[in-house]
Amino acid sequence: MSGGAQTVPPLVRVALWGGLALVLAGVFFAWALTWKTGPNAVVAEPLPVGPEIPDFKLTERSGRTVTRADLLGKVWIADFIFTRCSGPCPELSARMQRMQISFKDKPDVKLVSFTLDPKNDTPAALQDYAKRFYAEPDRWWFLTTSDEGEMRTLVQKGFFQTVIPASGTSEMIHSEYFVLIDRGGRIRAAYSGLDADTKPRLVADVAKLLREPPGL
Repeated sequence: MSGGAQTVPPLVRVALWGGLALVLAGVFFAWALTWKTGPNAVVAEPLPVGPEIPDFKLTERSGRTVTRADLLGKVWIADFIFTRCSGPCPELSARMQRMQISFKDKPDVKLVSFTLDPKNDTPAALQDYAKRFYAEPDRWWFLTTSDEGEMRTLVQKGFFQTVIPASGTSEMIHSEYFVLIDRGGRIRAAYSGLDADTKPRLVADVAKLLREPPGL
């Protein structure tokens, strides 16, 4: 037997190169999906459908009345803040402001901040707070009410988020989550508002909801 290299038959060579090409194509396809949707995204899988947000009637910083019906047909992101908060609220609002920039070309996306201190957060107070974050009046709404109990019930039972009123010298404890709501007024996901990975995931999920057919 000769010690030289054996010649690979042409048909075997073709099969080997063909198999390698398929492997490379698969790797490229997986990379393309990851690049497009993010490493943790599940391609083409819809977000879970949660409960509907209940009806509400609140006052926006502009003085106009806003109800649940005003947001039907829109994809929107809710957060829960108050203007005198010395905890996470300024950071949550700063992150909402960055999302406002990300969605500037998507008129069907709204941002909605619910105050957890309606007694002090009058429309005028919310107006001043909104200016600090360059909130666009038609894009990002700030909602209050004359009934503090009404707001707390809405946040706790409607959005399933934590609100523990201030007690003594302890400041209010409240949710730091962003809640994503679809065109039908249904909760689809919630994200830590202070997590650095939230924004790309939320932007991708908003795009997914915008592509959903009506009535899904």
